[in-house]
Amino acid sequence: MKFFVMYAESCIEEYAVPGADIFELERGCLNSEFQFLDHLPLSVEISDEGGIYFPDFILKGTIPLISTAMKRTLDKFGVDYLFYKPIQLTYSALGRAENYFLALPPRINCIDTSKSIIEVEKNDFILPTELIREVKKICIAENQIGRYDIFKLAGVVNQEIIITEKLKTALAEGNFENVFFYELEG
Repeated sequence: MKFFVMYAESCIEEYAVPGADIFELERGCLNSEFQFLDHLPLSVEISDEGGIYFPDFILKGTIPLISTAMKRTLDKFGVDYLFYKPIQLTYSALGRAENYFLALPPRINCIDTSKSIIEVEKNDFILPTELIREVKKICIAENQIGRYDIFKLAGVVNQEIIITEKLKTALAEGNFENVFFYELEG
């Protein structure tokens, strides 16, 4: 089975950039800690550092936002395990608002440790379980993903959103703006 990293470009000048209020979601998004998030709608003014074009996928640091159309595709595909929160991106000066969803994947233990390259922090002053671990070469253990077609890696600091080839195909057919993929080495 092939796996891909899904990402968004963040340096396109025309794309809207969520303002500072979006960072209230950062703690929950960093490690997929859903207990620090709620499902209540959030309205966020867009920042002056971007444009006023609203693509289908926006990745602001660790915070993934998807358009309503992209969410419909995920729903149709059967993805029912993401944490969703309605987000309205607004541009008050023009009286414009666009609806998005925080679409946060769960973190699962699925790293094939025999094929992956994992870098572990060297620090004699903390417990081994507290050491920072980062996967430099990601290999997925297929038998560990279960029914999940989109997820993040558990137990490491990596922020990659990983998807299966089936979901990549479905998203690519949707021709969504600012949704890109690269294949993980096997």
